[in-house]
Amino acid sequence: MVSIKLILDKRKVKSDGSYPIYFQICHNRKTTTRSTKIYLNEKDWDDSKKLILKSHPLYKTLNAKLIKDLADLQSQLMLADDTEIQAYLKPVIQVIEPVEIKKTVYQFAKELIAQLKDDNKIGNAWVYESTVNVLKTFHPTDDLYFETIDYQFLTQYNSFLVKRDIKHNTVYLYLRTIRIFYNKAVKLKLVDKGLYPFDDYKLRPEKTKKRAVETEILRTIKNAELLINTPAWDNRNYFILSFYLIGISVVDLCLLTKENIKGGRILYKRRKTGKWYDIKLHTEAEEILNHYKGRSKYLLPIADDKARTEEQLIRGIKYKTKIINKYLSRIIKDLKIDQKVTTYTARHSWATIAKKAGFSIEIIAEALGHEYGNRTTAVYLDNFDQSVIDEANQKVINLIQ
Repeated sequence: MVSIKLILDKRKVKSDGSYPIYFQICHNRKTTTRSTKIYLNEKDWDDSKKLILKSHPLYKTLNAKLIKDLADLQSQLMLADDTEIQAYLKPVIQVIEPVEIKKTVYQFAKELIAQLKDDNKIGNAWVYESTVNVLKTFHPTDDLYFETIDYQFLTQYNSFLVKRDIKHNTVYLYLRTIRIFYNKAVKLKLVDKGLYPFDDYKLRPEKTKKRAVETEILRTIKNAELLINTPAWDNRNYFILSFYLIGISVVDLCLLTKENIKGGRILYKRRKTGKWYDIKLHTEAEEILNHYKGRSKYLLPIADDKARTEEQLIRGIKYKTKIINKYLSRIIKDLKIDQKVTTYTARHSWATIAKKAGFSIEIIAEALGHEYGNRTTAVYLDNFDQSVIDEANQKVINLIQ
């Protein structure tokens, strides 16, 4: 008769304080052991139930392995005859296999962040860092493994964030970023694809509020009487220039140099998408740029031209964006405009005004650098004459003069 049970062998302690789990096999008063290749701290083992406790981050996965391996061993030995069992019980030379050290979520994310910074993708690096920092408020210990992130974990984390009054789309951003981490870990074989929790846990952003303002409001802001060369006057100029350049983002606007001007046009690659834009420099935009000519190596004196690193540069622009928004808020308050206006407003308003001016969705999408419709439509859009976009932009600009 063969009996098999699991034991935590506390005679063989590793440097990290963990012990090996063995299968103890008894037959005709002779005992031998076989390794499970699993090591645990004593606090994570229930000796009465012969199970790994929930305190271990991989308890589900490891318990499933132990149960399966025990069942396989029982099937093998229970059906074997005495000779086969005696042969099996002979001592075997233990081959010490290298222990694979699994990366935690935090270790993996740290590597991703470092790579993004090396690639000068500072914005994405900050999103990843923010996601990790908030996740650590929910799971502060370093022993967070991808196997731990299941449907229940995500549900509890979502509730945790909601209770802290974090906005829905910010919660969505944090969870979506965790999904990005998980997808990359699956591709690198750091976690079993079969454990992927996001097939069951669906993410849906909340529709954002309208950010566009009417033509009359933009015209009022543009024509507001402000003292020349004051911060309010400068920041209003930056906002209006963004509108003139079809809603160019602040970071792209700040990093424009004279090399971006060719043949009376602004050519630049959007940092967020990597897409190239080619925008005619209309008179109204030129007038603003000429006012700041020669003040910096950039076309506008916003970005710090002495920043030593890409991260310092982008962090400075992020701060300056808050300053622009602060002055916009003051201006619209003084103008008694009961509507929120930020740097995002320029892009959204350009699209809304263009649509009300009668331009097609296809032309607006082309101007903003968006794809519209199916593949056939996309091919058609690629063939738009640039003059069509130039004329549309001039008409939109004229509407706020």
